[in-house]
Amino acid sequence: MKNHRLNRTLSKAFLIPSALTARFFKRLKPAAEECFWKMSPDDKNWLSFRLKVLDFDGKIPVYIGDEKRIIEDILQQTSEKNQNNITRTEAYYRYFKRHQELHWAFLAHMVSRNAGYHMTDLQGEFLKRLLTDEQREKIYWTLETANSLIFQDVYPQLLLYEESKRMGRSLFHLLKGFDISSFMKGVWEQFFWKKDSRILTMALIINEQNVIEKEVIQNDIHKEVFQSLPFQLQNLFQLTKIFFPVAGEKPKLAGISVTAFRDLSKRIKVGKRLYSLLFHERIFSGALQFADRQMHTGSRADYWGHVFSSDAAVYLPHYKKERIRFFSLKRKASRFYSPELLSCWNIFYSNASKKEDWFSGTALPPLFDGIPHEKPLFIDRAYWIDLHHLEGAVLAKQLFT
Repeated sequence: MKNHRLNRTLSKAFLIPSALTARFFKRLKPAAEECFWKMSPDDKNWLSFRLKVLDFDGKIPVYIGDEKRIIEDILQQTSEKNQNNITRTEAYYRYFKRHQELHWAFLAHMVSRNAGYHMTDLQGEFLKRLLTDEQREKIYWTLETANSLIFQDVYPQLLLYEESKRMGRSLFHLLKGFDISSFMKGVWEQFFWKKDSRILTMALIINEQNVIEKEVIQNDIHKEVFQSLPFQLQNLFQLTKIFFPVAGEKPKLAGISVTAFRDLSKRIKVGKRLYSLLFHERIFSGALQFADRQMHTGSRADYWGHVFSSDAAVYLPHYKKERIRFFSLKRKASRFYSPELLSCWNIFYSNASKKEDWFSGTALPPLFDGIPHEKPLFIDRAYWIDLHHLEGAVLAKQLFT
């Protein structure tokens, strides 16, 4: 019996070098990045000019009329929605449904769903068996901190646009009342009148990645997570993927693998690739249909109910036998445990401290130039290979410990 289990484990282990070899040869000739849209010289010149005449000078702001009340109301609404990953993700979705010109809100909703999946994975079928409690808690806290900080920074911007739209005039001089980077003021002013979703989305991607750069990526506490062996192995085998479930006659998973998370420029490039992918004509309507139909719980059963279950009864103390056969579960195999977020985590990040402005220059930041062309990429089978890797790791750990 033990030899049979060893053979099964070794057969799964074969997937690891084969997958790494394929990725190695793919990287020998990296594909040229092809832009489907570039910012016009006129837009660049106007935004560059606005950066040179900013009034974000550090002086105590003077508010006129009900401007102070507007700021207080927005801060209150942001605090109410920034309770946990579930409330943040829902807030992004509701906002996009009200203002569909705000592409970034839908991108944030779908990416925030993925953040929730990664949080619950830590208490799910595989990682709970592979990592210690301390390792899992540290990784969760890093994910939760980043998810919360981004929301804390961006949601007031979204609500201020909503209020500006309602009142029919720009209120973006109030951005400094929320400690928003000076980089965003000119971008919002341009968007309010021109409604170019691509420029705004690109700017918000750059802004939010810079927001978490100091507070999360460069933070000594979170650095431990990025330097840890579990994180390095996850990066090596490209186990971190961002999915956009696409509803339809044959539901699929569109997405990409995410590596080199510590590299700011690579995170920004990934964000732009995800935007291009999500709003591709073959992806967008199906992804929105999924979001309309499926409330976010954090469980992977949200999009693959035939593979995952949020029912704790399916999780057994001992992983008795292999459940995966090629690209499906074996016949009569039980589904993998993937809990709902609020059933497995009850500690959430909350910090309203003043933020430093990451932007200090007068020139447009790097990568604020265009959006790459991303072909529709469906990665259902690639994710099945990830599940093979994880199942193989669990079987190996049980076999040799």
